[in-house]
Amino acid sequence: MSTRESLDTTFTRAVGVFRGTGTVDDLMAFLSEEVLVIDEDTPFVLDRAAFRDDLDFHLGGLWDSLAWVPREQTIEVIGTTGVITGLFTLRGKPRDAGFRLRHGNFSLVCAWQDGRWIALSLTLGPLLGHILDGSPS
Repeated sequence: MSTRESLDTTFTRAVGVFRGTGTVDDLMAFLSEEVLVIDEDTPFVLDRAAFRDDLDFHLGGLWDSLAWVPREQTIEVIGTTGVITGLFTLRGKPRDAGFRLRHGNFSLVCAWQDGRWIALSLTLGPLLGHILDGSPS
């Protein structure tokens, strides 16, 4: 398996939590202990623990459903560094409010370390610079 295919397989397994084929632990195992996350849902840079808290909030029963679907992803590997970029669709149904549907772009900078791929940074950005109206409820 090429390093590009290896990174693609690792990424697919990590985001399987949003398809019902994986767990939050699979995603967290992909993220470096020192990962920095910029999430389209919060104005703060998150460390690994804060991102885990955010995932637990969204996946912990307060939502009837949540899906994060990567699209049109591109993977480049140069030496021991990998970059994954693409578009995503986030859709879900919080129990106390209307349906969410957001589109955005994402990027990850990854490193081959100790025989496996880890993500050093994850950036999720909306395609619009801000939300114009509150979610329908």
